[in-house]
Amino acid sequence: MRDDKDRFEIPIDDVGDADKLLMRIAELEQRLATAEEAAAEAKVDLLRRAADLDNTRKRLARDHERACAVAALNIVARLVPLLADLHRMIEGAGADVATPQHLLDALRMYETRLADVLKGEGLEPIPCERGDAFDPEVHEAVMTTCEADLPPHAVARVLEAGYNFCGTLLKPVKVAVCMGPAPEGEGGAAA
Repeated sequence: MRDDKDRFEIPIDDVGDADKLLMRIAELEQRLATAEEAAAEAKVDLLRRAADLDNTRKRLARDHERACAVAALNIVARLVPLLADLHRMIEGAGADVATPQHLLDALRMYETRLADVLKGEGLEPIPCERGDAFDPEVHEAVMTTCEADLPPHAVARVLEAGYNFCGTLLKPVKVAVCMGPAPEGEGGAAA
């Protein structure tokens, strides 16, 4: 709403000037309507572009997060076999009486440090012990055996540790599975 101080008067000398003035006012009103319409379209376009920019920013953040997760998965997957090798080395060195204790302690320390670093990145060992029920979702049966003290389809031996990475199976636990008690006159394992 306009105040009286915003009004101004234009002197009109004759009727011809009044017609020109009315045409000029109509022209200005048309230009104002066109400008307001263009402004409304520009506002809608600006809001659409802002939403597109926000969606692009969110998509790029998700893509970056996925790329980082894949990179971490690739690195961890390449280090897990080293952890398994280190564990086997410690077991072998522990069985050898000629292995100096300080060397065995150093190997254990490095195994622990490597396991801690990998755990910090999201690696978790899959718990598995003798007598656990065989679960094909997390276990890989490498061999079968017959043992009287275990029920059929139970883990008889853990041969190699398995791991989850950030909630996803990275490497199954390699196990020997009991197929039931040994038949009379037989003992041992079958492949």
